[in-house]
This record gives sequence, structure tokens and C-alpha cells, in this order.
Amino acid sequence: MGGGSAQLLGCILMAISVRTMRGICTVNCSVLRRLTALLAVAALPVSPAAAFDTYWHAQCVQRVGEQFGFAESAWKIMQLGNFSPDFFGPVSEAASKSPGAAQLPALDQANDLQIRRAAIYLHFDNLSSDFHTNNNFDYLFGRLLQNTQTLLAGHNRLQVDDRTRNSLTLITLGASLHAVQDFYSHSDWVHNAFDQTGVKVISLPAGGVRAPTWFEFREKHKDAGQWPFQVQSGIYPPVSGARNTHTHMNHDNSRLMCMEPENPGPPLRTQAEYHGAGPVPARGDDASNLAHQQLAVNTAIAASIEWVMLVESNVDAKRAIEAARRWNVKTSDPHLVKELQAGLLTEMALSCVAGKWDGDQPPADRGLVCRSVLDSKVNLVGGSTGSKLESEIIGLAATFLMPVALRFTGLFWDIHGKYHILEHLTEDIGSDTGRYNFPKN
Repeated sequence: MGGGSAQLLGCILMAISVRTMRGICTVNCSVLRRLTALLAVAALPVSPAAAFDTYWHAQCVQRVGEQFGFAESAWKIMQLGNFSPDFFGPVSEAASKSPGAAQLPALDQANDLQIRRAAIYLHFDNLSSDFHTNNNFDYLFGRLLQNTQTLLAGHNRLQVDDRTRNSLTLITLGASLHAVQDFYSHSDWVHNAFDQTGVKVISLPAGGVRAPTWFEFREKHKDAGQWPFQVQSGIYPPVSGARNTHTHMNHDNSRLMCMEPENPGPPLRTQAEYHGAGPVPARGDDASNLAHQQLAVNTAIAASIEWVMLVESNVDAKRAIEAARRWNVKTSDPHLVKELQAGLLTEMALSCVAGKWDGDQPPADRGLVCRSVLDSKVNLVGGSTGSKLESEIIGLAATFLMPVALRFTGLFWDIHGKYHILEHLTEDIGSDTGRYNFPKN
């Protein structure tokens, strides 16, 4: 949202203070600080190091839940876990780089440096150009699978109540799936000519196609170092003038449009020129761009379902998933239902504000969702002035995010700081330096 973030945050605080003095709401100082931190995050520019936009991640997780018979509340908790690498990654990164970061001591877990350092390794980005061979990707998949199984199996042995154990299991599985899905969004995997290999593109019953997954191809071609193609993932941080950057290569949104702050020019650009390869190339028109992006989404959905089966090859990990799979929060814990609703609303609101629900200008119903979140809150603070966007954010602060923020640090988020889920998922994957720990050949 540009360089006016500090000024906008001041307007937000003024709006909240006015409403509080008028008796419209009363909260204590610690809650106000927490709210200030959350709203500051929403008002800041978001780093391009993100993921499949939140809508598509959520769709992948829902399909997993439906495939394996998860209760609706269970797969929705898994969606919150799936969002956590982005919440503790790009959003908190933007907050930490803002001029007002020193005034945000209550960023809670999102401002936890240890968690943020772990989160950067759950996007399959080419950090500091560290990816050199297919074996690098193979190592990451292998370590992530082992870490996920170990962590889930360990949840069985914790001396905690069932609600905590089930939450840990679903959040862990969701976060692990985030990384798997991002491989297909952030790499050129779907650009390969698979029909020229022994592992073909697959037609889907409902229409469209998907590429084979990493593990489907690996089943036929054991040595990734000998594959007929070299996989590439987008370089992050993106560098000016480079072609294979995260900005260019991602399949995050259905319009294949991106913000490109590293290069001068229009703020919103098409990515189609970087996605002209593979069985469903993007040609720059809406239909082909969508079809190409959906190839990545369809492949990520198949890979997500496959991932759960791989994780469940460990009997103890499977036991943890089975225990959490049919957890119906609606019937067992009304208070937790409210926390779940608050978390999902906050996830959507932050994603819309950041342009990460389905791109900066979401199409069709997804655009209506974001506009309903934003436009219905405009000018609800009396006397607010400034741009329409500023008014929208102030409206969100005073009317929409207030009740959500008060519950944003509930069980589903507190367990990250207490049980170090993201840190355990990325053990032996990366270091505190921001570089991958690939084995030396």
C-alpha cells in the first residue's frame, strides 16, 4: 500500500480511540496493542515471497478433507494451519521492515523470529539461488515427509487434552501441505513435456488435466539427478533483470498477474510470457492463463492427496490423523467454534487487503468476496477522510477486524509458539542464515 503505512496506522488508531471513548467498545490496553499489531500487518505492503494465493491453498485443503472424510471443522482447522507459513512469513516480514516496527511489541507469534526463520523454508522458493539440481528438491521432499511423520507421531505421546492434540495434528498437516502445494505453484514443474516421457499428463473426470506429481514421476525414474529435465523454482529474493524469479514463475493467482517491485514499470504486470511452456501454455488471454494456472492447482490437489497417503505410511502418524479426522468442533466445543470462525475471517480479510486472496484484482465471485469485506466497511468511522483504500482499511479496523483480532491469538495460533510446529517441520532443511542445508556431494 505504499509509503503511507505509518500515516494510515495512525488514522486507524485514532478511529479506534474515538470509538472506544464514545463507549462503542471497551477493551484493555494489552488487547489494543495486539489489535494495533494485527492492523499494522494488514496495512503494510506484503513481500512477494508468498504462495498459491490463499483461496487456492484453501481449495486444495478442502479437497483433501473431502477425499479422506474429514469433518468440516477439522479440514477448516487444517486450512488455518495451511495459512500459517504465509502468516508467519510474508506478512510478518512486511511488518518487521516497516518504520513503525519498533512500536509493535505485541505482534505475538507473528513477530517471533524463530518461527519466521522456519516459515521461509515452506514455500519451495529458490532462496539465494541455492537450487542447483533435482536432487536438491528431492532432499527437501524427503526431509519434509520425515519431519511431518515424526512430528505427528510425537503428538500421540504428548500429555495434553484431546482438543490440543487434535489441533496440533491438523495444524501440522496443514502447514506441511502448504509446502507441497507451493512446489507446484513456485516451480516450472507443470511446464515440462511429460507426454514425451514415460509418465504422461492425466485427464481429469471433471475436465481439465494435471501433470504427474513429483512422487509419481520419481516412481518411474528413481534417480532425480538423471531426469530428462532440470526443475527450476523462482529465485527469492527476486533480483532485478533476472528471468527466473519468484515474481515471474509463480502460479499463485488465476489471472497470472503480479506485482514486480524489483523492476521499474507498471505496478501490475502479466506473467504470461514466463508460462508459455508445457501441456497447457499461457498465451496472454484470460482463458489460456486460467487454464495454465489450473494445471498447477489440479496437480497440487493430486499431490496433496498423495502427500497424506505418504504421511500415513507411518502407522503412528496415521493414528494421529485418524484421531483428529472426525473431530467435530461444532458439537464438542462452542468456544473453539468462535475461534475457528474468527481465524478464517481474519485469514480472508488479511488476504484480501494484501492482494493475496486470488491476486490484486480477484475475478468473478472471489472479487465479490473481497469487495464485500472491504466496501461494506467504508466510511463507517464518522468523519474519515483520505483515499477510498484508506477508508476501507479504517472501516476494517473499527468494525470488522476488532472482534476478530481479539480472538486471533487463540488455541490455533498459540500452539505455534508453544510447540514450535514450523521449526520442527523444517529441521535439517534450512539454517538461521536463510540458506538451505543441502547435503554436500
